[in-house]
Amino acid sequence: MKVSMPTGRAHGWGIAGEYLTREISKLPFLNGVTLHCISGHDLRPMNPADWDRINIGYCFFENDIETLRHTRRAAREWDFIVAGSTWCEYQLRIGGVNRTATVLQGVDPANFFPVPYREKDGRFIVFSGGKFEYRKGQDLVIAAMRVFMQRHLDAYLACSWINQWPFSLATMAQSRYIKYHHSSEECVSILQRTLHENGIPPERVYLAPLIDNKLIRQIYQQTDIGIFPNRCEGGNNMVMCEYMACGRTVIASNATGHADVITDRNAFPLTSYTPVISSNAAGSPSGVWHEAAVEELIELLEFAYHNRNVCVQKGSVAANDMKTLAWDKAAREFHAIAVSLSAGAAQT
Repeated sequence: MKVSMPTGRAHGWGIAGEYLTREISKLPFLNGVTLHCISGHDLRPMNPADWDRINIGYCFFENDIETLRHTRRAAREWDFIVAGSTWCEYQLRIGGVNRTATVLQGVDPANFFPVPYREKDGRFIVFSGGKFEYRKGQDLVIAAMRVFMQRHLDAYLACSWINQWPFSLATMAQSRYIKYHHSSEECVSILQRTLHENGIPPERVYLAPLIDNKLIRQIYQQTDIGIFPNRCEGGNNMVMCEYMACGRTVIASNATGHADVITDRNAFPLTSYTPVISSNAAGSPSGVWHEAAVEELIELLEFAYHNRNVCVQKGSVAANDMKTLAWDKAAREFHAIAVSLSAGAAQT
């Protein structure tokens, strides 16, 4: 089976492409079958030139309304569409895609494994990861941390928020929780200015540059808890799962793609949400998302701050749970689908 996906070490699709290409290459080759990256809500292959006799698409989408405009056509064109979460699979089935299943992204145990907490230094460091955009909810993080850091002078924020796509960065202008002014500045400058304008003390923030995925564990190890109030995730959230694999718990939404991994044993799940409608470039409704309550974020941060032992216990469970996410397992699941499709094609 061939793999038609991007590669790279600093963005989700590139990381997934590298691991799946490597692991699938270890399995028996299937001629005439290609696993494709579906990179847009129109459910079309990223590289149409790689279209094969049998074609399997792998998709992650967040704008469910927009995707439903394309599912009937996609169901006719693809032999099989694999979703990156059970939430995505459910949306596909609603739209008439019957040949579908879920395969979760993996976590590389060679890079992400339980690591010791740093020596006590009088700080409580909160980690927030994912490219800075409205969908991922860093505005909610800023709003909650502003209050939390005012209450606790030993509270710090570590961010891995670099966003290489200006159009995505600009979506934060939709937020009703923070001041955000988009500009043509570099992402780091925009983030620094946004944090300062919203009352986050710069001397208590570490803003990570864009770094290789293999190195980010060093940042995770220096923090006490993660916070992921994402409004919507099409997958199980690679950054969050890698963070949890390092033995750290999270405060996180348990809707959409997060629902596949977040439990009350391995995390502090958010429970209060307000539905919000996302819009496309033309201003038309494109998705129904779930917005967490800032008040609950603050409440859970307070609980974690005063109950560090609970954080450690949940972090241990999180690390064990993330062991079930493996790229070789994902590769075998894709391969099994391909074998079944090949056998069916041979009989017709």
